[in-house]
Amino acid sequence: MAKNRIFSDYEKKTVYARANGKCEICGKPVKFKKMTVDHKIPLSKGGTNDLSNLQLAHMTCNRAKADMLADEFAELAEQIVMHNRWMKIKNIFAKEIM
Repeated sequence: MAKNRIFSDYEKKTVYARANGKCEICGKPVKFKKMTVDHKIPLSKGGTNDLSNLQLAHMTCNRAKADMLADEFAELAEQIVMHNRWMKIKNIFAKEIM
């Protein structure tokens, strides 16, 4: 696991402004004081600390994405959504049978 890096104020302000204050993972607003900087291509997969590889993220979104690429994370998120839908449907039918 790569060691967490402390980003400069310039880097954080640049990433925040470029994203218009919205998490680039979920699309919802992020308060500047609560923001984290995420690597689009994780360092563990050859990414760099270059500004072009950095994106604004909520801490929870950043942690959930972990060291996945965007397409890997999107696929995992879709599987979770489909599983949750299936569980809701299953519970509805289970209640109707009772």
